[in-house]
Amino acid sequence: MRNFLILTAAFLALPCLSTKAATMSGNGNSGFGGPIGLGSLTLTDDGTTVSGTVNKGPNGFNDVLVIYVDSVAGGFADTSTLADGGDGLRKAISGFDGGSNRSLLTMPSGFLPDYAIALGPSSDGFGGLWQLAAGGNNSLPFVASVNLNPTGNNNSPTYTFSFNLAQIGSAAGQTFKLLGSYIANSGYRSDEALPGNLVGTQGWNPFLGTAAASYTSIPEPATRALAGLTTLLLLFARRRK
Repeated sequence: MRNFLILTAAFLALPCLSTKAATMSGNGNSGFGGPIGLGSLTLTDDGTTVSGTVNKGPNGFNDVLVIYVDSVAGGFADTSTLADGGDGLRKAISGFDGGSNRSLLTMPSGFLPDYAIALGPSSDGFGGLWQLAAGGNNSLPFVASVNLNPTGNNNSPTYTFSFNLAQIGSAAGQTFKLLGSYIANSGYRSDEALPGNLVGTQGWNPFLGTAAASYTSIPEPATRALAGLTTLLLLFARRRK
């Protein structure tokens, strides 16, 4: 009876174990001083909301970290048709200065992003989530703020942001892919990446993504509870033998 009560208590506690974490390292490059390429990104979620923490490397977070997200079918193989120069963060997502200068980013094989998160704590004082779409000024549909904190500060050791899985067309227990590029809000691209990797000559030059990262959110509570119950019943049966 005592063992059964212990197992029951453990089972009831399972829904409280409702977060996971993954830490991804920058690509090791430091063309813009290393705040992103020598930093890291930690993601956690509770099955509904994904929370991110950028752990800054050396020097100031003066520019924009654009994290492209592949979460639904379809997407963009490169940024050639993105020409939104409506503001600094839109230019960073597009890799385009709004005029004649462009840093084309070709995505890694098998990575077709549908959304982009742009974090510009110092350069733009804002972080947001946009859906990718071909077109000119203000063609990228704005989805939501990602609650970037702090803003107006280029030298915080950490920067946090968050978004809902539903906002990227995802759900609990599903996997999405990410590639981050550190770029000025004029579209002038650095060699720093987080997460994933890219190669190219710093500036308004072509870049090739060579690797993306992936993240799997935790399953729905009912699925976790069922798995937990199965495990506990097996343990209880073993103890009875």
